[in-house]
Amino acid sequence: MDAITTIKAYGVIPVLGLKNPDTALSLADALCRGGLPLLEVTMRAEKALECLRIIKAGRPNMLVGAGTILRCEQVDQARDAGADFIVTPGFNPQVVKHCQQLGLPVVPGCITPTEIEAGMALGLTDFKFFPSEAMNGMDTIRQLCGPYAAVHFIPTAGINLSNMADYLCYDHIAAVGGSFMAPSAMVESEDWDGITALCEKAVEKSLGFSLAHVGINGNSRDEGIAAAQWFADRFPGLFMKPGNRSNFAGTAVECCNMRFPGEFGHIGIFTLSPERAVAYFKAHNIPLREEFKNVGPNGRLNAVYLQEEVGGFAVHIVRKP
Repeated sequence: MDAITTIKAYGVIPVLGLKNPDTALSLADALCRGGLPLLEVTMRAEKALECLRIIKAGRPNMLVGAGTILRCEQVDQARDAGADFIVTPGFNPQVVKHCQQLGLPVVPGCITPTEIEAGMALGLTDFKFFPSEAMNGMDTIRQLCGPYAAVHFIPTAGINLSNMADYLCYDHIAAVGGSFMAPSAMVESEDWDGITALCEKAVEKSLGFSLAHVGINGNSRDEGIAAAQWFADRFPGLFMKPGNRSNFAGTAVECCNMRFPGEFGHIGIFTLSPERAVAYFKAHNIPLREEFKNVGPNGRLNAVYLQEEVGGFAVHIVRKP
């Protein structure tokens, strides 16, 4: 899996200005324990490059990139230190072309139509959006994605646990970045357990799991409609909405016209991104039923069942509307 694909699979990337090589590995381990085995080290501090080198040497399976790259010679230094990818705050065509010549994935900062078109002319579709909140964040990104439907952004600056889901629910957001899962004060105090806990919270927010509905298996359309109507008759507000393969009572109960996976039915779990959820399940060795994927006409994954069942119910994830 290439660097950009890996970043998209996690949906969250720590962007940290590391200063102390002596604690670099401890920090890397805290991120990994929290479910974020990836990192962008910004090249702002004197010993940032040394920190990157130590992490890649000690934890070679961790995805580590170099950020705040401004010049071609910095690209060479980062590559020699083991950087897996390069991030630039703005669009410098010389730096981008140099990365491409070296075969290093690069994510340049592009926040205007002119910059985006210049990046696309070089074959890029993934861009850093910086400084995000100062540039009106999602309002600006949505406007840009109108004419540039093929691009994806990694917003940074101003992203936190409170607003990250507002970004990650949008298809054109590849990931969000920031230091909110490893604030500098916690790094300096070596609060590794606290950083791990914040990473776990960030992963939780990026997935956005919540109960979507409960599905009840049926044997015919008449049976499915009758079951949905039963709920509608007894619970005001749960209006019956008929469908092709199933019928809903409100949004909470799905009454199926046929036998879906599960002895009795299924439990639907919302997620902000089925793609990120699939990557999460695979990383945690949770098997999926590939034959029960639901892929939309646009090629997006909408739903997929877990292989395991619980209490006679199958479980599937579904994209949150």
